[in-house]
Parts: sequence; C-alpha cells; structure tokens
Amino acid sequence: MGLLGHFAAGLAAKPLAPRVPLFVLLLATMSLDLLFMTLALCGASDPTSWSHGLFMSLVWSAVTAVLVGAIYRDYRAGMVVGAMIASHWVLDLVSHPIPFSSFSWRTWTWDYGHALPPDLPLFFAGSPRMAFGLYNHISAAEATALEAAMFLIGLMIYARYKKRGENQRTN
Repeated sequence: MGLLGHFAAGLAAKPLAPRVPLFVLLLATMSLDLLFMTLALCGASDPTSWSHGLFMSLVWSAVTAVLVGAIYRDYRAGMVVGAMIASHWVLDLVSHPIPFSSFSWRTWTWDYGHALPPDLPLFFAGSPRMAFGLYNHISAAEATALEAAMFLIGLMIYARYKKRGENQRTN
C-alpha cells in the first residue's frame, strides 16, 4: 500500500485517540516504511524482515503502544498508535507485492509480465513470506484510485470528528 492508503488509516483513527496529535498517527502508519528506508540506507542485510516481517511489526507495535501510553498517560492512545503500526502490515499484506520497478509514468501501469511472489516475511530471513497480491491483479491507475478513495474516506471521518469537536466547543 502506498502513502495515501496508509494515511487513510491514521486519519480515520483520530477520533479514537483525541489526545494524540494527527501527525503522530500519520507517522505511525508510515513508521515501518521509514524503518525500512533507514535500515536499507545503513546497509542492513535484510531490512524487510526487521521492518515488514509480521513478527517484528507486532514487536514495533507493542513497544510503541507501551511508550505512547506512558507518554500520554493514556492506555487507549497507546493502543491506537500501536494499531496504526500494525495497520501498515495488514494493508501491505493485502496489496503487496508492489511492482514499483516496472512502473511507467507514461502509461500509469506496471508491466512485470507475471505475478510477483509474496514479499512479507513472517519472521526473519528464510521464513515463509506472505502477500495477497492485490497489486498483481490491478493496474497502477486502479491502485491509485483505490488509495485515493481510501484517503478521502479517512479524510471525511477526520473532518466529521473535527466538526463535531467544534460544535461541542460552541455549545
């Protein structure tokens, strides 16, 4: 899943964690990708297992949930932020693998010629990999439309939450 799809989850989660700034929720939804990029830039031999493996995604989610819960002194806030990290893995499970290397800006399609294999490890290097492969079956244009729709739904949930809060303050 791309940026818009992940951000949709963060926007939709804001009503569940009113004390947590929106940027923290959005950052949580992208934290696994940020971790992957950091590990890859540092030359880690298997950044995918440490960032996008199911086991480590759950570890990062749990550790973050505890830290955020302690920082905000709010168990629910911690659980929601931890869930946003876990949501990244769930959305990637549905959409991956994403054939970025075969993307064409001219045609807005991917052209890989065959379905790509699952790429999300369950544990570490050498463990079984999972992915449902939605992006193996739809075009880049359809994937973009799907993520844009998800983002708009998340934005509508967030806007409704903000409007409800403003109405409560004026009453």
